[in-house]
Amino acid sequence: MLETTFHSLTAVLIVMFMVAVGWLFGKLGYLRREHKKLMTKLIISAGMPSLVVNTVFGKIDLDALQNPALLFLLPALSMIITLLLGFIFAKLLKPEAKRRGGFIAMCAFSNSVFVGLPMNTGLFGDEAVPYVMCFYIVNTTLFWTIGNYLISRSGEGEKHGGILHNLKKIVSPPLVALAVCLPLAALGVKMPQPVVKLSGYMGNIVTPLALFYIGYALYEYGFKSLKPDRYMLAVMGMRFIAAPLIMLVLCKLFGLSGMPSGVLVIESAMPVMTQAVVVAAANDADESFVAAGMSLTTLGCFIFVPLLMLLMDAVGFVLKAFPRRWDTNAAGQYFCFVNGI
Repeated sequence: MLETTFHSLTAVLIVMFMVAVGWLFGKLGYLRREHKKLMTKLIISAGMPSLVVNTVFGKIDLDALQNPALLFLLPALSMIITLLLGFIFAKLLKPEAKRRGGFIAMCAFSNSVFVGLPMNTGLFGDEAVPYVMCFYIVNTTLFWTIGNYLISRSGEGEKHGGILHNLKKIVSPPLVALAVCLPLAALGVKMPQPVVKLSGYMGNIVTPLALFYIGYALYEYGFKSLKPDRYMLAVMGMRFIAAPLIMLVLCKLFGLSGMPSGVLVIESAMPVMTQAVVVAAANDADESFVAAGMSLTTLGCFIFVPLLMLLMDAVGFVLKAFPRRWDTNAAGQYFCFVNGI
């Protein structure tokens, strides 16, 4: 169990290390303000579309999934609910105009692959990968439509154009890739393996570049941006309490149980997704605010994910699905190990 725990927590440590490298490169002068535009273009226009192609055609087999409709429906419902809650909190807390879209997006969308995938494979094994990919597809689709639109409008402040202008804010290279790939995959079209392999190489640039970018943003704006004010506390409450509880309730209501439900709940409790920072920067929104939210929620994984596992143990989500991988004391062992007890 300790080996599984270490494997899961390593994902969080890697994230923070790569953010630290971006901060150090900024400190040493290797990364400068003029490099930021190139990094955002590489991530949004090259890396993300490639990652979509590789995921849809190389990492997911719809025919092999249990309850495939629910695996897409439940994450969508969960994110819609958290989006609505994000709007409500934004109305109550009144963040600045440049922060509003980022605040709502941070409440609703999670780091489903770079942190979520190692967490779930550490807990459930490689069998969890297809279910993680289902969550990722929904998360990515809604982020690059609704999330991208909200953040881009925040960057514009109070100046909003007409329908065509707003449509340009929704249409992005990752969304175009999803709109092309998903119907082809549903029709049974197979992508040539060299294309899948190439897209995998290209897609691998997304996470490192995004995390280096976040590290540089923290250097540029200072660690004062990491202050856990009322906005950050609201985001952490949404990510680690509201979102997983909503998913847990939805799984119970729709009768989804066992390992698939456990994966979806863990995915819902992951930190703020890294691409949100890049989108904020690309649209002149408050990138330091979103970078702080991503960093604080990633650190929060050390505390809140073990507590979530204890809750899942209590309601029998994981025990019923994997008695061999998760014994009666596993959640308690995990909690004790993470907190040094």
